[in-house]
Amino acid sequence: MTYIPVKGQPFTVSMGLRTMNPEEWIEIDEHYDAELVQKRDLLDNRRAEVFAALPRGLDASQEVLTKLVEHLPAQFPDRFPEVIPIDGSRHPLEVASRLVQEDLAVMSPQDGQWILTAASICFPSRWDLSAKIGADMHGIHRPVPHYEERIGAATDAMFDKLTPDRPLWRVNWTVLDSPELFQPSATGRKARAQTNTGEIFGDSMYFRTERQTLWKLPDSGAILFTIRTYCQSLSSVDQR
Repeated sequence: MTYIPVKGQPFTVSMGLRTMNPEEWIEIDEHYDAELVQKRDLLDNRRAEVFAALPRGLDASQEVLTKLVEHLPAQFPDRFPEVIPIDGSRHPLEVASRLVQEDLAVMSPQDGQWILTAASICFPSRWDLSAKIGADMHGIHRPVPHYEERIGAATDAMFDKLTPDRPLWRVNWTVLDSPELFQPSATGRKARAQTNTGEIFGDSMYFRTERQTLWKLPDSGAILFTIRTYCQSLSSVDQR
């Protein structure tokens, strides 16, 4: 599935939230097997870069896993057995992350703020998970232009009002100079981007979209944030 949330109008920062059909929570496509192999490799060999969890997020993480192993066989019976085997030696959010293409993040309420207490982010868009764990929404989005003054307060209010029976989704996008899904930083890429012009630019730059969902967990009161990343060349998007 391809998301192109660009309307040919001047860019403005907005949340762009829509109500989500619970049956459409998780998306699986032809890249599932390859992306799951990549996630397993990252979690096995570079775990400190892609996974982080605080004790505060454990109950919510277990709730996420329970929700996921109920959802997947119901929506994708051809791919998942009725009872999905669980590796009890791993953190529950890591187990959940190994089942889907989406990245997963748990935001827990604490002292009037929403804190990142557990996350499996194998496909980051130029950000460092180790620097975000334990941060509130403002700390997580500090590098985002105009976030604080335009949508920071509205985002906090939305999190406070979110209910388990009304999950939401939105699409975020950016343009990067690499199709790689795992992009924790832009180191070493600037020079290459500066040499691109015209048609070469369109073929070497990539339109990266994130389908993000937010679901309030009824037992823990935390919010599960999922991020499904898609990437295609800028020239292919322009042809649309």
